[in-house]
Amino acid sequence: MTDTGKTRRAAKVPSSRLSRLANLGGLAGRVAGNLISDGSREWMRGNRPALSDLLLTQRNVEQVADRLARMRGAAMKLGQLISMDAGTLLPPELATVLERLRQDAVIMPAAQLVDVLEANWGHEWNRHLKQFSFEPIAAASIGQVHRGISHQDRDLAIKIQYPGVSRSIDSDIDNVCSLLRMSGLLPRDLDIQPLVDEAKHQLRLETDYQHEMKEMVAFAQALEVFRHRDAVHIPGVERALSTRQILCMDYLEGVPLQNAAQRHASLRDEIPAVLLELFFCELFQLHTVQTDPNPANYRYNLDDERLVLLDFGAVRHFPPAFVEHYSTAICAATDRQPQVLAQSLEALGFFSQRHDAANREVVLDIFIEATEPLRTPGLYDFGNSDLARRIHARGKAISADPNAWHTPPADVLFLHRKMGGLFMLAAQLGAQVDVNAIFNHYRTHLDSL
Repeated sequence: MTDTGKTRRAAKVPSSRLSRLANLGGLAGRVAGNLISDGSREWMRGNRPALSDLLLTQRNVEQVADRLARMRGAAMKLGQLISMDAGTLLPPELATVLERLRQDAVIMPAAQLVDVLEANWGHEWNRHLKQFSFEPIAAASIGQVHRGISHQDRDLAIKIQYPGVSRSIDSDIDNVCSLLRMSGLLPRDLDIQPLVDEAKHQLRLETDYQHEMKEMVAFAQALEVFRHRDAVHIPGVERALSTRQILCMDYLEGVPLQNAAQRHASLRDEIPAVLLELFFCELFQLHTVQTDPNPANYRYNLDDERLVLLDFGAVRHFPPAFVEHYSTAICAATDRQPQVLAQSLEALGFFSQRHDAANREVVLDIFIEATEPLRTPGLYDFGNSDLARRIHARGKAISADPNAWHTPPADVLFLHRKMGGLFMLAAQLGAQVDVNAIFNHYRTHLDSL
């Protein structure tokens, strides 16, 4: 979720399939128009620009990002999902679009908000609450959050889904994929169908708030085994008021992680340490991972000294066989054993395509490089590490050749999205964390299974 205090733009969410298609069609027309006008201007100057240069102009990139942000839902979410490899294998222009989508926060007008409330709670929807604030406290791709007070004086955070999002998932994603290919932001022959299918499945789950409510309750129960359980807080849910489009949960006080680290220097290290430990516990003990690393999914309660975990729409369950192969792969990468790593990655579905096989050594090198924090004894200084730069430079061996781009297996992609996001957060906070000790604790647990 994005703090709407940064940007407060209200725009009606197109809710019908026809209106959403029209939005994308209109965008395609503008991109084509820009292509013609910019191309003509360059030709008159005696230049012969490449088609890709004309497609990937700043104007086109901004218009694509702005329209996807206004549509919200699957159109916006797909762009975020495509970025799950942290941009190392994608063109910088696409990374720019995705960054805009992560930061943007277009909210529903009040009239459209009331329509959603009435559709779920009836025409006298306001009778369900003692108090409701029309000003959202957060907004994201699928919904926005408001604050309310129940008749039992329960302080609530009320997540309300944008209209039309759930029924437009398939058409939105297919149309956006076509748009990205037409605009040159994705190569025409890049096979992203497995990721597209997974994105559709994931979004169907994320748009069912009753499913998210069940995941939140189950996650809270499962975390009882987490050795730092007292360091995290998961909101309770208000079942009676929750529907497929509205999720009511306890409102928990908290500040953004950056703010918490600025107020108390020790939290700069403690917050990433808890989040990294939580990740390894989720994967290796629970086989259940909240895969969205967006820092806005967390808050820090300064009074209780606990991390508040907010979003459970992206919870993903991993089969034991997958966890076994992945744990072998991550241990092999940490120990710099490329042959064992290759065998484990093959078991996970890597190197099954021509592009994967051609870039086998690069993929292995990136895996081994990425596990540097796990094998470094003592505190790893994320703030002064050039790990991201090195991985990006290694990835250029693939991204420089569009014919070599590939899509890793979806399960691995979701995990790397989470781990990469946690590493980036630690770097942004300038954290020093003993990742080696944390990982070895769970590695010992794996060896005992």
